[in-house]
Amino acid sequence: MLERDDIPTVLLKGRAMHEESPVFNPSKYDDKKVEALLIQSLEDNYNVCVVVAEDDGQIVGGIIAMAFEEFYGPERTSADLALFIDKDKRGGLTAARLIKAYEAWAKLVDVSTVTLGVSTGIHPLRTSALYKKLGYGDAAYSYRKRI
Repeated sequence: MLERDDIPTVLLKGRAMHEESPVFNPSKYDDKKVEALLIQSLEDNYNVCVVVAEDDGQIVGGIIAMAFEEFYGPERTSADLALFIDKDKRGGLTAARLIKAYEAWAKLVDVSTVTLGVSTGIHPLRTSALYKKLGYGDAAYSYRKRI
């Protein structure tokens, strides 16, 4: 899980993911908004989850997710907001370990369904293949239009 001392590094990693993403980089990245979400995860671990992955004491990736009630009923669900892995650490076990940690958190906070998105435009086919290997199925399609 995230620790307060990790926040500056996670902000930098988040900015790097944002800049790399052809989907997200046309939009402004707001350090203060992301920092507030990271702090919220420290104060409200029931609804916000941030897990970091380390290699030799250095953060090399992370996942940010939120849990909430479905709009149509009381069942709790969750969705990731970001999954980021350093470029030189991709293709290994880091992403799978982060996803397993996300799933473990979701079980602890009474979530019955977890959702992962493929929304950055960074290696979508490879990312989808990993999710399917971990037992996830296609659940929806998302379309985006900048106006």
